[in-house]
Amino acid sequence: MTENTERPVFVVSSPRSGSTLLRLILDAHPRLAVPPPAWLTHFIYPYLFSYGDLSNEANLAELIEDSLATPTIRAWPISPTQEEVRDEMQEPTFAEMYAALHRLYAKSEGKERWGEKTPRVCFYMEDLKSMYPGAQFVHIIRDGRDVAIDIADSALWPNNLYATAGVWRDFVRTVNDSAKQLGPESFCAVRYEELCADPEPVLVKLCEFLGEDFSPAMLAHQETPSTKQWAETPIHAKTARPITTDFVEMYKHRLPEADVGVIESLIGETLGEFGYALTGAPDDLSTREKRQLIENDTITNIASIEYKRWHGGKRKERLERGVWKQEDRDSLLWGFH
Repeated sequence: MTENTERPVFVVSSPRSGSTLLRLILDAHPRLAVPPPAWLTHFIYPYLFSYGDLSNEANLAELIEDSLATPTIRAWPISPTQEEVRDEMQEPTFAEMYAALHRLYAKSEGKERWGEKTPRVCFYMEDLKSMYPGAQFVHIIRDGRDVAIDIADSALWPNNLYATAGVWRDFVRTVNDSAKQLGPESFCAVRYEELCADPEPVLVKLCEFLGEDFSPAMLAHQETPSTKQWAETPIHAKTARPITTDFVEMYKHRLPEADVGVIESLIGETLGEFGYALTGAPDDLSTREKRQLIENDTITNIASIEYKRWHGGKRKERLERGVWKQEDRDSLLWGFH
């Protein structure tokens, strides 16, 4: 097996931390191609054992077929065939198939270097570094209190703020653990709040890390076809806007002080590690009530998830009809609807 000399860029983060914004900014660079999330480390990689010996062309064909069938790859703006992927591959491995798919996207954009943004890549950084020794990782970190709001306010799961805060904590701690195994040439962190407040110096520094020239096009990601297409998805509609501070420190005006205190009781230590100041708000929620929140958004089944989504829609509908008001609630921890 020959050593892979590619230098892919992996954007890692917790969900709703600005990783899509950063992906689109990087994709606006004239040399960098960062397609929509592939999620192949989530859908395919843990189950490689089930494909047997990939030097067997039939087994390799199944791997490629299953990867192209993922809902994520099917959402790409290109639709490569199995034959095109196989022809692009230089050896029969998962790593080479993964790279081949991204090279095909880069070629379709007329660009030289590929990257990937999938939040769950956080849990596979060391695997990817082994596959691609030249890989570089960019961690975009955002205040976990705002992330908790943003996940709960989206179509993602979980949707209560205590559980979503825990998601942020687990993702960023995992990145930190893996970053300790990487040198400064392989890992850098970008603070979402700084990117939004003054993007150019942040992006100039990021380009220096990547070994790329800064491009002014990165400051106008909203004008690219890639952004315009991706922003049609409701969960990513905000990316159609220019870089803005509108979503910085949302917790200060969207959450009751008591809810902030509860969230800080869970993630305060991690917030501090990343330099975020705590409010010091009291935590008045009992351990039993916190466990209720965790239980409600974890162990379940497909039918229950479908019903919860349906019921959430009904709650939102009643809110819009004026049957109830947000001001009637002492706490928003159970979600916004």
